[in-house]
Amino acid sequence: MLTELLRLQGKTTKKIIGLMSGTSVDGIDTCLAEISGNGVSTRVNVLAFATYPYPDSIRNAVLEASNPSSGTVEKICRLNFTLGKLFAEAVKNIANASGISLFDIDLVGSHGQTIYHIPCLSSDSLVHGNMLPAGIAPAGSTLQIGEPSIIAQETGITTVADFRPRDIAAGGHGAPLVPYADFILFRDKEKGRSLQNIGGIANVTFLPKDCNINEVIAFDTGPGNMIIDRITERITNNAAHFDKDGMLAAQGQINRELLLNLQKHSFLSKPPPKTTGREEFGVWYTDMIYNDAVKAGINNMDILATVTWFTAYSIAEGYKQWILNRHSISEVILSGGGCHNKTLLKCIKQNLDPSIRIYPIDMFGITSDSKEALAFAILANETISGNANNVPNATGAREQVVLGKIIPGRRR
Repeated sequence: MLTELLRLQGKTTKKIIGLMSGTSVDGIDTCLAEISGNGVSTRVNVLAFATYPYPDSIRNAVLEASNPSSGTVEKICRLNFTLGKLFAEAVKNIANASGISLFDIDLVGSHGQTIYHIPCLSSDSLVHGNMLPAGIAPAGSTLQIGEPSIIAQETGITTVADFRPRDIAAGGHGAPLVPYADFILFRDKEKGRSLQNIGGIANVTFLPKDCNINEVIAFDTGPGNMIIDRITERITNNAAHFDKDGMLAAQGQINRELLLNLQKHSFLSKPPPKTTGREEFGVWYTDMIYNDAVKAGINNMDILATVTWFTAYSIAEGYKQWILNRHSISEVILSGGGCHNKTLLKCIKQNLDPSIRIYPIDMFGITSDSKEALAFAILANETISGNANNVPNATGAREQVVLGKIIPGRRR
C-alpha cells in the first residue's frame, strides 16, 4: 500500500479519471485527464469525457433514497454498493473508449452521489417539519454514496473519494469544493472572473484579478436546473425530465405574483459562505410551488417561464449582493448542463449588467459538462500530493485541510 502511494506521489504526470454525479441525478460524468505537477504549477490536458446516464430505475432510487419520507437505511446501504459498481463501470468504459489500459490510469477521484447534505443546523432547526431526534447534535453533516472501495477493487486503481466530510470537520459547509480547481485553472493577472456552474444547484466562484487562494469568493447562488427540471416533469407528465434548449419556457410569460413569492426565499439574502441542495429546492419545494400556482390559475408554460427567470435572477442577485458590492467582474464563464438552456441564458444576460461579457467554458478548452468531473480529478491529484485543497473563504472552514479518503488500488 505504502509503495503504491509513494509511486503516485513521485509521478510528475498522471492519468486521472474524475467522476461526478450531481443534484440533477442525470448520470455519471466521467473525465479522463493528464495532470502534470500540483498546486499552482498544475497543468491539465483533458483526454476524454463521457456521461453515462443512469437508468430510470437508478435515478428514481437515488431520489427516493434522498427523500427523508421514503429513504431507508436498507435502501441507502444497497444503493451505495450498486452505485459503486456503476462508477467502476464508468471508469472501465472511458478507459476502453480511449484505448488506454486500466493499468495506465494512475488515480480515480470520485465525488460520489449526494444523498443528503446538511451544511449546518441551529439548535432549534427543523428537518422537514420534525425536531431533531433526542441525542442528535445540531451540527453539519453530509452523505455521498457510490462506494469507493468497489471502484478501487473493480478497477485496481487507487481511488480518492468522500471529499466533503473533512471540510465539515474543520467547521466548513463541505461545499463548494470546485473553487479550488477554478483557482488552479482560471485565475488571471488582469481581470476578475466569475466561474458560474449551472447544475441542479447553481454555484459561482469569483476570482479577483491576480488573486491568491485566500481571496477567492465562492458560494451556491441557489437553484440551477433543479426547479426547472421538476416543473418540466410535472407539466409533461414525466415525458421529459428537462426543458430542452429552454423551448417550453420560451412559450410562457413571467407571472409577477409568482415571481415575487419565489424571490422571498430566505436563501437569497443569506450571506456567504452558503450552500444548498435538494433539501431546500428539491421535489417537495417545487411541487409545493407548482401546486399553489395551479390553484392560483397560472398556466403551465407561465409557471415554467417564471421559475426559469427566477433561477437567472437568483444567480444575478448573488453577484449583486456578495461580489459586485466590492469587486468588478470582467467576464462570466459558464459551465454545467444549464448552459444548454437558451432561455435561461437569455434571462441571465437580462439580469446582469450588459458590460459583463459571458462566455461558454468550451472557449477555454473544457466542455461545459466536463468541468466538475475534471475538478475532482484535480482534487484527487492534490490529495495524493499531500496538499490542502479546500478554500476556507468559500466553505467557511477554520483552516485549509487535505480532503478525501484514499483507497489504495493494486498494481495489476
